[in-house]
Amino acid sequence: MTLPRWVEPLLRGRWVAATLLAAVFAVVLPAAPVDTAEFAAAGQRILDGHLDGVYDSGWNQAGPLQLLLSRVLMLGGAGDTPALPVRMAVNVALVLGSMALCRRFGAAAGLRAALRESAAGVLGLLWFLVPVPWWGHPIELAIPALWAYASFLQGRGRTGTAAALLGASVAIAPWAVLGFPCLLAASGLGRALRTWILAGLAGAAGYLPFVVAGHFGMFRHVWKVDPDSLVHLLFPDLATVSWPLRLVQAVVVAGGCAAVAWRFRDQPVVYAAAPAAALLIRMFVDPVTLRYYWGPVAVAITLLFALVGAAERPWRQLLALLPGYLAVCAGLAGKQVTGAAACLVVLLAVLLAGVRRPAGTGVVEWADVSRSGAHQRSRLHR
Repeated sequence: MTLPRWVEPLLRGRWVAATLLAAVFAVVLPAAPVDTAEFAAAGQRILDGHLDGVYDSGWNQAGPLQLLLSRVLMLGGAGDTPALPVRMAVNVALVLGSMALCRRFGAAAGLRAALRESAAGVLGLLWFLVPVPWWGHPIELAIPALWAYASFLQGRGRTGTAAALLGASVAIAPWAVLGFPCLLAASGLGRALRTWILAGLAGAAGYLPFVVAGHFGMFRHVWKVDPDSLVHLLFPDLATVSWPLRLVQAVVVAGGCAAVAWRFRDQPVVYAAAPAAALLIRMFVDPVTLRYYWGPVAVAITLLFALVGAAERPWRQLLALLPGYLAVCAGLAGKQVTGAAACLVVLLAVLLAGVRRPAGTGVVEWADVSRSGAHQRSRLHR
């Protein structure tokens, strides 16, 4: 492949350029994440030993771990805005992390590696325009990463650690239970069920002190149905929803996630595809449309591109990159339902294209998973 001469210096300096641009974006773009200051105040109450005033009313749907981490995020901040050094550090970590994922999982060098890393870096920078993670709930970006790594560890037989990671995701936000079926990418239903039980207990333990103290009103919350949601389209007379409809939504989301995880379990890319499917289906059927929902999607889709190795066919690599750019456009346009649907279609296209790798190439990190595929498949029926 021959590129214009002016492109080569940019590719060589891609890491420095990405670092500088991420830091500049932290300075010039707005950063007053929704609810984060309130979460930080609640986290401070927990640190002060007060269990009241955290979950007494239903508005707070964040987990205790998110509240505590929000307090850390707001150290040195003013009002609703995190401190500039914190914003710069987070921005740089996210962009360089996306580029590092491509380097870690792609078995390529030279120009091909530079192009992949640059594409991931540009995508990471574009997310700041949405703005992710500074529209709201930045701590929730960790949830799909926890799902993916828990699934990987489940495949290696580390049930306890996988359960702890899933439990931590629930301690960040209760909706993280929607991604538990990701484990079906790595094990059969029996062992996954054992991990789910342990994870549920671990996650619930974070909320238990508030329940015991009698200061837990999370399940009393009622959501207004947004006019641009799928729920409003199907039920135009429905003004609000409560937890019973949320449970129906959970069945749909978890079912879709389970179907993707199980059907495509022989592809290493499923470790990112199953979390991405859960997040996109959640957005598609959610009665509330919020821009910060795109934050976790950004993480899952970036991991998806990284796991489609550099040895893959170029058109499939481009196809794996497409959901990220579609999601950015949808986030900027405020089109949650149509954007999620479009990303789901492309995600399924990536999976259906399959993985066709020459011997000795492909996704380096998951090579041991591929070699032990027969052993994993033998456990799927346990």
